[in-house]
Amino acid sequence: MADMAHPLPETVLFDLDGTLVDNFEAIHRCYDDVMSMMGLPSVTLEQIRRAVGGSVNVTVVKLAGEANAPTATRLFREHFPSVMYHGLRVYPGCREILEGLRARGVRTAVYTNKDDANSKKIMEHLELSHLFDGIYGTNVHPWRKPQPEFTQFVLSSLKAKISTTVMVGDSPFDIAAARNGGLAAIHCVTTGSHTAEELQPYNPDTIHAGLNELARETFRLA
Repeated sequence: MADMAHPLPETVLFDLDGTLVDNFEAIHRCYDDVMSMMGLPSVTLEQIRRAVGGSVNVTVVKLAGEANAPTATRLFREHFPSVMYHGLRVYPGCREILEGLRARGVRTAVYTNKDDANSKKIMEHLELSHLFDGIYGTNVHPWRKPQPEFTQFVLSSLKAKISTTVMVGDSPFDIAAARNGGLAAIHCVTTGSHTAEELQPYNPDTIHAGLNELARETFRLA
């Protein structure tokens, strides 16, 4: 049960890639295919881990360069649906933390810079959709994390209060989104794109090795 000294938030927003699910193999495969289509150098899985987080628009500039970005973005979006289940898996504790929070009346939502339609399809594929009050991605509105307008849109859709909403993520984009949006806290896991040492300078409220540790130490879920 939750410790009364550490009351649970009313709403928890979860980043997707690197936080709830490992989709890096598919993302790497897609970007590598796109680079090949364009006659550009191949990219490694580690390069992908370091580059993602700010949406496709941001990542392609890092990998393909500013001049190639429009074409690379288009090709990525066209190609990704055909490979997006490749190597897809949930991180340990994913289902458990969601079920634990919801059993205690906490609203949960996906808040990601991944394409909105693909995010919903991935959650359906993993049979996790029913564990969320909402799934919010990009390309259906003009915003992406860490823009505060995106956070405000998500909170408004959920009818959630800033003061009782926290974020869980794995990157500086998530930390900035929480801070820019005025959320009560930002909790990070190191399963995705950054280590604890890399996240620490951005001053998240807590850093954890994974979702099981986060559930136990921050949300006091047994």
